[in-house]
Formats: sequence, C-alpha cells, structure tokens
Amino acid sequence: MGTTRNLAQFAVDTRYAAIPAAVRERGKHAIVDAIGTLLAGIDEESVRQVRKLAERETRAGQASVLGTPLRLAASGAAMANGAAAHALDYDSISLTVSGFIASPVLFAALAVAEEEGGVSGERLLEAFIVGWEVEAAIARGLGVHHYAKGWHSTSTLAHFGAAVAVGKLLGFNTLQMQYAIGTAAAEASGMRTMIGNMLNPFHLGKAARNGVVAGRLVQAGFTANPDVLEVGWGFCEVFNGAGNFDLAAMTASIGAPYDLVDPGLVIKVYPCCGLVHSALDGVLDLVTRNDVRPNQVKQMTIAVHELVPKTMRFDQPATGYEAKFSTPFCVATALSERSVRLSHFTDERARDPAQVSLMGKVRMVVHPELHGNDTFLLKEFTDVEIELTDGRKLSQRVPRIGNRGSRDRPVTLADLEGKFMDCASSFPDAAGARQTFDKLARLEGLVDVGQISVSLQK
Repeated sequence: MGTTRNLAQFAVDTRYAAIPAAVRERGKHAIVDAIGTLLAGIDEESVRQVRKLAERETRAGQASVLGTPLRLAASGAAMANGAAAHALDYDSISLTVSGFIASPVLFAALAVAEEEGGVSGERLLEAFIVGWEVEAAIARGLGVHHYAKGWHSTSTLAHFGAAVAVGKLLGFNTLQMQYAIGTAAAEASGMRTMIGNMLNPFHLGKAARNGVVAGRLVQAGFTANPDVLEVGWGFCEVFNGAGNFDLAAMTASIGAPYDLVDPGLVIKVYPCCGLVHSALDGVLDLVTRNDVRPNQVKQMTIAVHELVPKTMRFDQPATGYEAKFSTPFCVATALSERSVRLSHFTDERARDPAQVSLMGKVRMVVHPELHGNDTFLLKEFTDVEIELTDGRKLSQRVPRIGNRGSRDRPVTLADLEGKFMDCASSFPDAAGARQTFDKLARLEGLVDVGQISVSLQK
C-alpha cells in the first residue's frame, strides 16, 4: 500500500476503546485548552473580521460560533472558532509539526459534530486524536525542512488533520479518507512570514474551514488523487522538493507511540510564541531563585537555534500582538513582572519607555551548536545568561522538551482549569465559562457534544 492509503487506513481502523488511556487524556487536555484560548481571543479585531466574513458568506446552520449567539454552517463556524483560538498565540503546540494542531482539528470536527447531531464526547475525542496523529505522521516525514523552508506548517499541515478528523466523524472508508487527504492537499497553504499579523489566526481558521469542506465534498461523492502524498507532483514533492522528505517515516511509527504522548502535547503556560518559552523558563527560574531585580541587570543573553530569530523578529514591537513574537519584550517582562500573562501584551506596554529601556538589555544570539535542521525542536535548547551590575553571571540551559507544559513537565487538568478561567476572565458570563470547563473535564461522558456550546451562547 502507498503512504496516503496507509495513513487513511490507520484513521479508519482506529477505535476509541483501543486508544491508550494516557493518549485519550492528553487529547482531552488539548481540547479543553483550545476552547479556553478561544474565549480569550473572541474579541480580537482579526477574529471580528473573520467572524463577519463567515457570517456574510455562510448560511445559518447548526454549528456554534462559540462565545456568540451565532450558529452557522459548519465551514463558517469552524473558520471563526479556529481563528479565535489562535488569535493570542496561546493554544497548545505539537513539536512534531513545529506548530499547532489542536485548534484547527478540533473546531473542524466540533462544527461537523454539531451539524450532524448526537455525536458523543467519545466520538469527538476519537476523531480529534486520529486527526492529530495523521497530521503529526505527515509532519514526521516532511521533517524540519518544511518549516525551515518558510511554510507555516501550522497552516499547511492542519488541513490534513482537520479533514481526517471530519472524515472519521462522517464514517469514511479508506478510499474516501484518501480522497479527503487529497482534497485537503489542494487547499493547503500558509507562509511563516505572516506570523505576527492578522494572517496568523486566519491560517488556522481557514485550515479548519477547508477540513470541513474536504469532508463534505467527499461525503457527496467528490474524488481526488488518492496517492497525493507520494505521487510525483504530489504534496511532498511540491512543498518540500524532491529528496527532502521521507515517506517511510510517515507510517513507520504511527500510533506506536502516539504523538500526543511522545514527544507529546505541549500546553502553553505563557501567552506568546512557543519558541521563546525555554528562555522564559530559564529567566524566571534564575530571577526567582536569586531574587534578581531589574536594576541589578546589566545584560541578558538568550542563545537560541538559528531558526528562532526569523519568527521572533520584532526587536521593537509596535503592538501587543507583535510583542508575542519579540524575545526582548517577553524576556524583559519575565524579569520585571516575574510572570508572563495575557494582561502584559498590550499596545501601551509595547511602547512604554520603561519597558523599552529594559528590552534594550536583552540580546538574542544564535548558539554555535544550534545550526541545521537536525538540532531543532527535540534536540533544541536555550541558554540563558544574566549578567549583573556587580559582575556576577547567572546562567541556565533549558531543553525544549523540558519546557513547562511539555512532556517532561506536563500540566494537569487542575492546572488547565486555572488557565481556562484566566482565558475566560473577560468573557461576560463567568458562570457559563465555568459550566463549559466542567463539561469538558468529563468530555468522554457527554452523550452529545452539542452540550458544550450551550453555556457559551453569549
């Protein structure tokens, strides 16, 4: 069998009961986290614009635009919800994809589940996990080259995860799932140069939308190239270039182990780009342990992988959103506030003279050992050095896989509850947000996932 067929077969054959409990738990955590971050992002201007577009171009339907009274056709709801969840760059990460899986996959599947009606929490979780695993498998075969080349893998690869999750909910057979993967490939796009502006959340929204479109087209009898990953002029060759991908790696270990547990889901504990999280862990550990005050600091040096500066590119951010992709801003905030929270990323703070002055003490450099694709992500680390005015130097190395919220330092459901309610702090119905969290905490027991949206109809 070919690669596309093997992945499609995995998706079709996988059943909830056979998925290890630890994988199901991590999948549920990812879902809880995505809906929490959606509540934090629904009032962002980029999300407002995407929502207006979805409302104009999509008929009324059964799928909820969460946090609003709107109900649209699944494709429109998926686009609006996916964009909202990523609007503040606070949703969970996949190290394999070098980006985000949960939000586009979840909101494509949830919208279709509401449209179909009567979909249980177990079925939603099953579809979500299958979508995650197939997307991660494709990413393994593409390698870091896909991301390093400039593709926003969060967007390009999310089309596959979303389409597969939808196909799973709709009960596709293997050939139909191959067609869904092929249709998703035809829509896949997204460039890293758009990170830091409104296209970033739209990338996730349109991936969720296109996953729904792929599923509905195939359900209606649509066909596509069933071997789209491996065929000449197929996805891998066109996006990565001949010789820059490994088809065998896509199927060699799918489900053994599940990607959700190894290298594992990364729940963000800081509301900014994940490429700076290791640095923030190191800075916070050092300043807390040594009681360092801003006026004691002469210079802070953050040594990173060569791929990091191209994304963390705003040395002097003009907005709170650009600040999420600014190493000087994030590190200076960790030093002065001893925390990095949603409330810190404002336009006013980005331009505040005291903040700008402190940012001037932060220097980002490329570590001499962190060149090349083979040292990115799983083998990556960040070295933090704080030079004090009294001549002392404090330093710490933080491996990426050891970030707070990652496999080696995972968050619990109780931790997620705190993050969820913090994300919901500006949502006008605090009781509704609490009810939603409680439902998600027992997701596998829900008879109908349509119950999730009821308490979020603002």
